[in-house]
Amino acid sequence: MLRKSLTIGVIFGVAVLLSSSVLSPVANALDWGAMNASPDISPYYIDRYGSGSLTLTVSYSAFFFQYFPVWVEINIVRCPSWLTVTPSQKTFVLQKGESRGVKVALALNQQDVEAGDLQTVEFEVTGRIILGGEVRQIATGKADIQVGVNPYTQITLEIAKPIERTAPDRELTFPITVKNWGNAQTTVTLSLTEDPGKWKYIINPQQIILPPKKPGDSNPTEQVATLTLTSPHGTAISYHNDWQGIALQAVARTDGKYYVLQGDHFEVSQQDKEKITVFNGYATMLAKNKGFYVPGFDSIMLIGALLAIVLVMRRKKQ
Repeated sequence: MLRKSLTIGVIFGVAVLLSSSVLSPVANALDWGAMNASPDISPYYIDRYGSGSLTLTVSYSAFFFQYFPVWVEINIVRCPSWLTVTPSQKTFVLQKGESRGVKVALALNQQDVEAGDLQTVEFEVTGRIILGGEVRQIATGKADIQVGVNPYTQITLEIAKPIERTAPDRELTFPITVKNWGNAQTTVTLSLTEDPGKWKYIINPQQIILPPKKPGDSNPTEQVATLTLTSPHGTAISYHNDWQGIALQAVARTDGKYYVLQGDHFEVSQQDKEKITVFNGYATMLAKNKGFYVPGFDSIMLIGALLAIVLVMRRKKQ
């Protein structure tokens, strides 16, 4: 019985060697198996300063009756420039019919990626069998995921001259530059935080829509609004020398959808939306109203001019 087992072992060994040498051209031309890869989540959404991870399941299917392990390598063959993709294991060994879940880390390497723009990350999984000094061909496995960035909201308000002076019953204009530093289209509503007392005001336009900041551009998108004030005055001849502080509020709301991970997929967030997609910006101004106010001053001047004309005409008649 022992001799019979040894004989069978020798015959099997010789057959393996023959297949490695004599039949190697044929063996190299055939796929001995195939690699398979599949991600557990797609599409995947990342926050501006966040990161994420998913699992890439890699498996090996053999085409022939063999038990040789396969040497596996994971490569990233396609990836957007703003994303860094890092598998936790780039190379490892798999047995026939075995699978392994590999964690893949995702991280942003730039912060101004436009929200809602899905980009493709493509994985290529290769396998090799080394037998008798020859590398056996394994069909390459491929997988891809879609990756996007969640919207974030950020604006700034700029006023070239926040301190201005005027006289009673005069108009004073403050140009306000609103800049959108966010990565999605944003609607901005302007208002005063408090009533400015006897000062009258108008904001034009009161609501503006700003497109997102362009990726890689150091200058954000912007638009100019104006705050026009009319200084107060009394009902009689009076002197004014007053300062008025004015606080402007800009409420920015991002139009994009914000996604959160729910189990094995992403859904549009319905919770704390105001905290996620709303940003409040503020600017302060100081206006001084100084000078005399004479009610009906223009009318008095007109009447005076008419009286002067009448006097001149009377003198001519005399």
